[in-house]
Amino acid sequence: MLFTEQLVQEWEAQHPGVTLKYNPLGWTDIETKLLTVATAGSGPAFANIHFFWRYDLQRAGVLAPYPDDLFEWDKLISTPFTRDPETGKIYTCNFCYYTDQVYFNQELLTAEGINGDQIPTNWDDFIKLAQQLTKADGNGTITQAGCSLNDYWAREWLWHTLVYQQGGWLYNESGTEANWNSEEGVRALQFIQDWYHKHNLEDPEGLGQGDAFGNAAAAMYINQGYSAAGIDTTFPQLTGKWSTVPTPTFTGNGLPSWGLQIPEEGFGVFNTFSPEVQELAFDYIRFMIASDEHRLDWATIMDGPPDHRDLLDAEQLKTEDTGRVIETQAVTLPYRVNNGEQPIEAEKFWRVMFDEVVLNNTDAKVALDTATKQMNVALKDADKRRLIVERNYQPPSA
Repeated sequence: MLFTEQLVQEWEAQHPGVTLKYNPLGWTDIETKLLTVATAGSGPAFANIHFFWRYDLQRAGVLAPYPDDLFEWDKLISTPFTRDPETGKIYTCNFCYYTDQVYFNQELLTAEGINGDQIPTNWDDFIKLAQQLTKADGNGTITQAGCSLNDYWAREWLWHTLVYQQGGWLYNESGTEANWNSEEGVRALQFIQDWYHKHNLEDPEGLGQGDAFGNAAAAMYINQGYSAAGIDTTFPQLTGKWSTVPTPTFTGNGLPSWGLQIPEEGFGVFNTFSPEVQELAFDYIRFMIASDEHRLDWATIMDGPPDHRDLLDAEQLKTEDTGRVIETQAVTLPYRVNNGEQPIEAEKFWRVMFDEVVLNNTDAKVALDTATKQMNVALKDADKRRLIVERNYQPPSA
C-alpha cells in the first residue's frame, strides 16, 4: 500500500492537473463488483485484476487491449500465455510470479547432519530424505513431519506441477475438455496419496503446514512463494533459520517442465471510458511497472521473480531476498507452465478429490475419474470459450 501511494504521488507530479484516486476493496466479492460496474460503465477507469478474474472480464469485452508499444513484449515471460488466442491482444500485466518450492528448517536438518545444498533435486531421493526427517513417538504418532503438504492449495498446485513435470496437460488442445485423469494426472495424484499412505511423511489430519513448520513440527514443506511472507512475522523464532530450494522433479532437472507458475496479475483498463482516460490509465501502468527499477521493486515487495527474462538474476533480488525465496523461484521460472484460465468450477471438484485420496485413502484413479467427469459436464453446460493456454509453453532448451 505504501509503495502504491508513493507511485501515485510520483505519477501525479508528472501530470499536473490530473488526480488519480484508488479505492482498496476486499477480496471476497470484488470480481462480481468489477464485472457489474465495468459492464455498466460506472466503475473505475482501471483496476488491479487477479488472474482468476481477468478471463470473465476479457470474455465480456470490457477490457481495452494493451498498446503494442507499452512493454518489450519479447522479453516478458508472460507474453506467450497472455495473448488472446483469437485476437493476439494482451489485456493484463504481471507484478511478479509465484512457483512451488521447498521450505526447510535449517536447525532441524542440521540435527540430522544435512544442509540445504544436500536436499535432492529428484523425487525418489527427496522422499528418502523426508522419511529420514519424519519422527514419531512410541505409539507411532508423527511428531515431526518430514515434509508437509497439509494445505489444500499446496496439494492443488503441486498436483498441477507433477502433471507438467511428466510432460502432461490438464486440458485438451482446444481447452474444451479436462483430461485430468490422463496417465500423468493419475500418477501425480497417486504420488500425493503415497506421500501420506505409503511413505507416511505426515498425518493427513495433523497441523496445517504453516503451523507445523512454524512450530518445528515439520522439517520442510512445499508451497508457492507467496507463503513466505508470513513466516518471520507469525513465527519470529524462525527468523534467519529457514531457507528454500527448488521443488524436485522426476528427472532431477527442469525438463520437460519444472511445473506450474502462477502470475500475480496487474491492471486491466476498461474500454467504457474515453480514449483520453484510457491513455492516462496506460501511462500510469507503464510508469508503475515498465522500468527495470519498478519491476525489481515489485518483485522484492511481493516475494516473487519479475516478469522479465533479463532481470531474473538481478543482484537486487539476491540482496533483498529473505530465505532465497525469490532466487529459488527465479531459477525454475523459465521452465514453468502458465495454464491460463483456471475454470472456477474446478476447485469444488478438486477439494472433494483430495479429501477422498488423502483422508479416506480412496483409489486415486477412481477419485480422478469422478472429478474429470464432473468437470467436463460443467464445461459443456457453461458453453463458453475458455482461455486455457498451457500448451503455449516452450522449454528454454532441449
